[in-house]
Amino acid sequence: MHTERAQHAMAAPQAGARGNGAATPRVRGFLASRVSPEGIAALPAALAAGSLDYPLVDRCAATGVGGQEMVHATFLFIDEQPADPAQAVILSANALVDHEDLAASEFEQAGERLWSITLLVPADWVASYRITVHRGAGPAPWHQAADRRAIRLAADAGGPDPLNPRGSATMNGAAVSVFRGPQATANPHLAPAVPAAGHRGPSLGGWGASEAGTQGLPPRVSHHLLQDENCGRERSVWMYRPPGSESGVQQEPTPLVVVHDGATWVKHLSFAQSLDNAINARALAPVHVMFVDSTSIPLRSAELPHTSGTTRSLARQFLPWARSGFNVRADPAGTLLTGSSFGGLAAMLGVLHYPELFGRAVAQSPSLWHTDISAQLQSLAPHVELEIQAGCYETSIAESCAQALGALQGGDVAQRIQYQMISGGHDWAWWAPELLSALVRAYPAAGH
Repeated sequence: MHTERAQHAMAAPQAGARGNGAATPRVRGFLASRVSPEGIAALPAALAAGSLDYPLVDRCAATGVGGQEMVHATFLFIDEQPADPAQAVILSANALVDHEDLAASEFEQAGERLWSITLLVPADWVASYRITVHRGAGPAPWHQAADRRAIRLAADAGGPDPLNPRGSATMNGAAVSVFRGPQATANPHLAPAVPAAGHRGPSLGGWGASEAGTQGLPPRVSHHLLQDENCGRERSVWMYRPPGSESGVQQEPTPLVVVHDGATWVKHLSFAQSLDNAINARALAPVHVMFVDSTSIPLRSAELPHTSGTTRSLARQFLPWARSGFNVRADPAGTLLTGSSFGGLAAMLGVLHYPELFGRAVAQSPSLWHTDISAQLQSLAPHVELEIQAGCYETSIAESCAQALGALQGGDVAQRIQYQMISGGHDWAWWAPELLSALVRAYPAAGH
């Protein structure tokens, strides 16, 4: 993470500066060039004994854009089915599978039953990933698929890396492994994710479903099924109350944070526990958080990226509902709106169209490719504070952010927008810790 960058006025990113999957080189033969055959043969036992940090990381002399340190990251697969040996293995690292160059993500055989792949990546790279294995005759499914999405789904159909103890969950609750480079700062307050039990399908996509709304909720999180009068459907909302709010002692109203794709944050990412951890550690001031559901992909795509959808529902109905029923502040500076992808775009639309309600926003990987808001940003209300985060490997989003922010250079609006380029893709693996860090920056505990 680049937390110090976010404390300064934004600097426009360079479009395409740090590449995408096609520009991330796979280093062929890397393991064999560094480790003897005897050493390679001993790797499985060393990994089983826990005597090696994994994935394997080697620093190198190469530097990225602006002198950024790079590392060689090596992933391994040990074939435990010699009777039906693997014929092909692919690394489905977030945003790095290039449908036009699948070989750049495929493992090579490094020894008996041992496969490896090495990538040259930024030293602060954060990524979720899965490993998919093809056995039997014929080409691998990812080579048989015809279009980009089908290829990515086929490459992602496997599962987490059994050698990596660090894991997380995605929007649909699928389990993933997580790589954190040696310069990627982990958020100490982030709670472990909870993948959906039995979910073995691809981690791509998701629905943010809100089923089981009242079951298994964390302490001080309540579920509310409300009729969304603007969108004409029922909508699930979860309200998080901070530690101490249950004491019955009247306290000062707290800031209110509004989070899109709420089901994922509540059900799979354990964000309520992360909030508790940060508040109890006196890093984050007490806050209330309203998690708003997005349900299916079609509804999400129809409602989030348009001001007439979820944004209007929040402004007209759900924010007044939260302010009337919970001990929260009613001023713009005390109301922060956040989301990722379409949710990031929606967070920006909220502060642009309703600045009298929302005075802060954290837009993670905002889908500015969908809606050009460059002209609207020019008239961002003077009191609004906006933080934008984008992954260097989510090319279309990074480039659209560059175009939108580049026109603001030198103006007053630029001083109120923080821009943070993350070494990652379109990925919950960095969205969760970076959001928690952004909330601490927005609402630090007294004396922090």
